[in-house]
Amino acid sequence: MLFARPQYTAFLIIFLLVNNFLYGQDSVKVQMNFHDIDKDKLVIHFDDGIVLEHIDLKQVDLSLTFCKPIYTTHPALSVSYEGKNHKRFLMDSDKIVFDFFLNQGETDNALYVDNDQDLIDVYDTTLNTIYGQLLENHASERASLNAIMIKHGHEFRTNDSIKYVLNDLVKIMNTKSMDFLVPYAEDFFSFYYFKDQILGLSDFIEVDTEHYIALLRYYNNTFPEQFRSTEEGRKIVAFFKQKISPVVLKENEVIPNLDFLDIYGTPIFHKDQKEDFVLLDFWATWCAPCIQQIPDIKRLRDMISTDKLKIVGISIDRDSTSFIQGVKEHNMHWDHSFDRGGVLSERLGITSIPRVVLLDRNGKILYYKTGGRLDVTKINAILKEE
Repeated sequence: MLFARPQYTAFLIIFLLVNNFLYGQDSVKVQMNFHDIDKDKLVIHFDDGIVLEHIDLKQVDLSLTFCKPIYTTHPALSVSYEGKNHKRFLMDSDKIVFDFFLNQGETDNALYVDNDQDLIDVYDTTLNTIYGQLLENHASERASLNAIMIKHGHEFRTNDSIKYVLNDLVKIMNTKSMDFLVPYAEDFFSFYYFKDQILGLSDFIEVDTEHYIALLRYYNNTFPEQFRSTEEGRKIVAFFKQKISPVVLKENEVIPNLDFLDIYGTPIFHKDQKEDFVLLDFWATWCAPCIQQIPDIKRLRDMISTDKLKIVGISIDRDSTSFIQGVKEHNMHWDHSFDRGGVLSERLGITSIPRVVLLDRNGKILYYKTGGRLDVTKINAILKEE
């Protein structure tokens, strides 16, 4: 068992210290200063390229400083005040300092952010001329889209005629946007807009393999390697592959090749392993049903010998500290892998948790469970039968 190793405590410390090196290519330090701001009305999210993380302001007084690993060339901050006054910023330095103020007497534009040149207001048409021209480029389509969403937004998933109209409209908008952005491909804004807006709009499109093939071709042929080679870029490619050739895990089928490594760097699953079976538990510390399921997995661990069954927890937590603390707090005495933000899990079509997959030595899926509690009796019977 993992926790039986005497060097485990020391390894945890080392794992936390080197985690940024293993999982992040760089880091950014951010200092935010607040001036007469009601922080209960302020919502801030930090986008490191992989995970959109909510910034907790509960214990913050006049200033907040944090340092976080990043997986993109330009991390982003999303800010809103009173559920509106939305702003989006890209960071152009590894050290950012800025101040929040309130525009007294303003309602729609109450929040004022004073920052240096290293914080770029993404969707400010005055400062970002590329975005301003882009909006003009498909102004009529945007107006049509807004009109449809106002009138039929509640039924676009169920009304076929509305779905068809949206499909065509989104494809036109995306095509016009992509054509316009080609000359500006070296500017990170174009890459960010592709991820944030073009892929976001594509959610309105029904399953359309050809559309996603075209988007992937454009992505590979348009944007520079420095953007595509980041973890953010690789996650976008994984998203496309899942859309083009969806992986759907099913019992009695063989699971696709796994890229997961445990926290010692050892492959999770390989055909010459000593155990006859592998149980994969996809979980996270913020997932209440996952935590409720831990006693079931402990029962299995107690019932089945380690020589016969290998249990692996695959955490999709947002940070390694939460992952490590969760493992220790809940006494999860089995092997573990840290899949930050679920990047690898998504390649298996796992977009929600908890998920449990039981494999035989050849990777055949013997038991597959989405949500709910485990059927320990059934799993035990499968292991005995096999």
